[in-house]
Amino acid sequence: MPYPANLFRAAMLTGYADIAQSLGLDAPRLIRRFGLGGLDLSDANLLIPATSAVELLEHSAIATGVEDFGLRMAAKRTLAHLGPIGVVAREEPTLRHAVKLFERHFRLYSETLILAFEDHGDIASLRLQLMLTCKGSVRQAIELIVGTAFRTIRALAGDAWTPDAISFSHPPPQGRTIHSQFFKSRPYFNNDFDGITLRSSDLNAPISTADPVMAHYVRRYLDGMIAQPIVTIDATVRQLVYALLPSGRCTSDLLAHHLGIDRRTLNRRLASRDETFSSIVNKVRVELARRHIKVERRSLTETAQLLGFSGLPTFSRWFQQQFGISASAWRKAGSADEARPLPVGSTALRTNKSPRRAPSPMNRARP
Repeated sequence: MPYPANLFRAAMLTGYADIAQSLGLDAPRLIRRFGLGGLDLSDANLLIPATSAVELLEHSAIATGVEDFGLRMAAKRTLAHLGPIGVVAREEPTLRHAVKLFERHFRLYSETLILAFEDHGDIASLRLQLMLTCKGSVRQAIELIVGTAFRTIRALAGDAWTPDAISFSHPPPQGRTIHSQFFKSRPYFNNDFDGITLRSSDLNAPISTADPVMAHYVRRYLDGMIAQPIVTIDATVRQLVYALLPSGRCTSDLLAHHLGIDRRTLNRRLASRDETFSSIVNKVRVELARRHIKVERRSLTETAQLLGFSGLPTFSRWFQQQFGISASAWRKAGSADEARPLPVGSTALRTNKSPRRAPSPMNRARP
């Protein structure tokens, strides 16, 4: 099963924080602003909303006036960032075999990104298409992806290799950039596709690191990965809830949109896993409450916001309902194990007060 549409591996943003901060941006603040603050982006295999990643890159390029922002990120990429595919590619006999491997296995990374290899005799093209609808430009994401593909091929072919041509469908930059220096040639803009044109003679050249025996075993491992479900729907929803809760916009409609499905389909798929959207949100909130209050020592007001509640009173009622103790009392306690979620269906005891009805798990801050 491929990764769901509209999701990228977090490896897409490798190097973002370093580039952004070197250009004077507050990277952590921007990451939170675009709904990615609740995720560990250092985990390359983590799934993140593709739209959020693309819009983060475009905003950063505009805010800094750096038209080659995505390309500067690509300059940091190596074969290791491709994970298992990068390992297998080094063992292929020729560059052609490696490129075809990328085309076949790229669905391990995202259905949002389509990679197509077309052979035309003396030359061949590696075309990339981003299957994503965004409010603005996707220029930085495209240049990052093409730049990463270029770096990958060069790592296999050797430093002396140069492409026949680099092609972009968007207009050329207005100012000075690193494009020609990066690609070792002048790229074409306003072209009919995004990607790389390669010479057949280069594609037929052997890869110096190739080991046929090792390739056999590594390829079997990779094929086994593809034959198995990569991620379950409830795990994907959980990851997106982590990302969207702090924004106060963590709704089933928005999450279904990120997955490229409607809300009914989302609910049906979650039901097949004995889960609901609300149950996952509640579990994530329980985990985050423990982390923010006990481990990170955040204030209750900040914790309420990060959990997507409309205010501290709403969060306090939810916490009392979940744990049977107030959040402030729990924070003062010495052990993080003193508060555990109450069993389903139980009601917390409240002195001199009649039991209150628990607020909806999706009682969230309004945008």
